[in-house]
Amino acid sequence: MDGLKRIMLQDLTDKVSEICDNFYENCVALLARLVACQSISGNERECAEVLVTFFRDRNIPCFRDSRGSILAVSLPRQFEPEPLSEHGENAGKWLRVELKKARDKGLKILAFNAHMDVVSAENPEEWTSDPFWAVRRNGRIYGRGTCDMKGALAAMAMSMAVAREVDRDFDRKCVVLGCFCTEEEVAEGLAFRDLFEEFGLKPDMVILGEPSKMQIARGQRGKLEIMVETSGVCAHTSVPEAGDNAAYKLARVLLAIENVEAEERFKFGMEPNNTMKRSTVVATTLKSWPNSKSFVPDKAMTHVTARLAMGETLATLSKKLQADENWPDARIIPIVYRGKSYLGVESDWNAEHSAWETEQSHPFFGFLAAAYEELCAEKPVDKIWPFSTDGVYSAGIAGIPTLGIGPGHEEIAHKTDEWVSEDELKKALKLYSFLPFFRAEK
Repeated sequence: MDGLKRIMLQDLTDKVSEICDNFYENCVALLARLVACQSISGNERECAEVLVTFFRDRNIPCFRDSRGSILAVSLPRQFEPEPLSEHGENAGKWLRVELKKARDKGLKILAFNAHMDVVSAENPEEWTSDPFWAVRRNGRIYGRGTCDMKGALAAMAMSMAVAREVDRDFDRKCVVLGCFCTEEEVAEGLAFRDLFEEFGLKPDMVILGEPSKMQIARGQRGKLEIMVETSGVCAHTSVPEAGDNAAYKLARVLLAIENVEAEERFKFGMEPNNTMKRSTVVATTLKSWPNSKSFVPDKAMTHVTARLAMGETLATLSKKLQADENWPDARIIPIVYRGKSYLGVESDWNAEHSAWETEQSHPFFGFLAAAYEELCAEKPVDKIWPFSTDGVYSAGIAGIPTLGIGPGHEEIAHKTDEWVSEDELKKALKLYSFLPFFRAEK
């Protein structure tokens, strides 16, 4: 890089850092408003309203899709688009025109993804403070969703406001689409797909803000949820020989699951480099019918969650289970999410998602890694997420280059006294604000 480009890049870095330092308390305030919204999956209306108000107050175009997800559009200041109503019939047409204008000017389209929903906090008495009240303590912000993932949501939204300040002095390299989705906790990829399809979106790249300790997540294992059901013959417990105990059959199902899990661990080991090679499969809840201590059950069922290696599917995992010597006559039933969004849109979404990965050699990885190193003066760490995200749609189905980076420690998500580090939150705000203006050297 020649001296002039280096000076200009340093000026950009300094400008973004300065503005983000000034905007940081506003970001924390936005996070606090979002945490106060008890946006359990399917009940994100209040959270969506907070975002709509935030963007409209800053003259950033935003729209709500029929499912209830929010799409915010960060365009270069010089575009000065005409404002549109939230439910404007011409929103899709307007967006296509603006994005074509951006592409004609050589700009890339970058989509940010965050979800508005959180898991419940059913044990508030075990929290140090109210789970739906953001509390700052010892360099952390506590509250349900601070880590997963309203911290990233607030930082992404605020970065779109920061960008309007930065582009007074610096040229954009990207248009940013803020895709803030419903129901990710219960149906990864569903709302992200609906948002993309309704507005005809096809960005050049997607950044997921799921918690990653501000390390670059290049992919994830797939996810599969199934029920396994066994059947038998009911009898009184005084004459068990007259029945056929479905619970005993289910016990053999559990042994088969345990064996397959152990075999995967033995074959591939626990090294992080083998994460995408090894599937995990775990039985969780157990039920039997009749639900009585006096009868031999004629039906039993377990819920099973699997994290799928690259190339693993329901069919291949079923084959492994059924090949185990313990496997009885049992039925494997795929789980389908059929909940309703807060706007009443019904769902039919299979809980089977393939693994995906963006290689280190991909230009998008090079872009994000270079931006991180330029801004943070250190090389980023990269990894594979063990859990599932909306990337199952963007990367796994739509084939859009996808990476993740967000504030928060993955192991803190969903736990009592959930928190996000303020250092990571500020770093996320700066990185998300920096990306629309950064161009990696070839």
